[in-house]
Amino acid sequence: MKLKLQMDMLLSIIAIILVAALAPAAEGQPQLVAFTSVPPIAYCIERIGEGRVQVYSMISPSDDPHTFEPKPKQMASLSKAGIYFSTDFPFERVILPKIKSSNPNLAVVDVGYGLPGYGNEQDPHIWTSPLAMLKIADNVYRGIISADPKGAEAYRKNFQDFLGDIVALDIKIWDTLKDVRGKKFLVFHPSWGRFAKDYGLTQVPIEVEGKEPKGADLARLIEEAKAEGVKAIFVSPQHSKKGAKAVADAIGARLIEIDPLSKDWANNLLSVANTFARVL
Repeated sequence: MKLKLQMDMLLSIIAIILVAALAPAAEGQPQLVAFTSVPPIAYCIERIGEGRVQVYSMISPSDDPHTFEPKPKQMASLSKAGIYFSTDFPFERVILPKIKSSNPNLAVVDVGYGLPGYGNEQDPHIWTSPLAMLKIADNVYRGIISADPKGAEAYRKNFQDFLGDIVALDIKIWDTLKDVRGKKFLVFHPSWGRFAKDYGLTQVPIEVEGKEPKGADLARLIEEAKAEGVKAIFVSPQHSKKGAKAVADAIGARLIEIDPLSKDWANNLLSVANTFARVL
């Protein structure tokens, strides 16, 4: 009798396990594994794919996207991903063909597709512009729906909510910067060109095409900064501050850190706007 009860219990447990394994995923569980390059784009994907998409960023906020090299573990994970959202950084141009050969079903979406100037400029940090993020979000939304059409209704609602938040953020930043429109700001690494264009500012980079200026170029930059009365140089946590400090010391300016790779996208951009408004 005891043996029969144990067998009945064992068969019941096996039945439960089989039902759980064969049943469709419960609503709200991830249906799609997505990868992207940087945290701000991961934030966009999470907003639109909330509840159905598991998102991974290749680059952490402390990495330099221009020199980044994926780890073997990331490459292995990518071989099992369903979709990749590209921002066309150099490392992506190298790894994506390799990943596609081992994972031919991987969908690749270029998040900057359709943006004016995208792919023809030196500044790939398109997400620093809320206006550009409207287009990025549209590309992400279309990519996710194509990969997981069953979630279309949820994705559409999330997409519409996100667009509303982007527009509200743009209004806040526009109002925050109203008194400094037309101003120039000196930045070590040119990450904020699209942001500047959105709000009537001018970004003046120290670094040009990934290289620090030397000799006559550096002397000219210092003289221009003095003439403009520059009191601050903006730097990012992903890059060396040595070159920027040399210029700052020469013109009597201070270094202020602003982060183009923060995953807290909306709050970060508003914080940067407040910093510009205060400093400029």
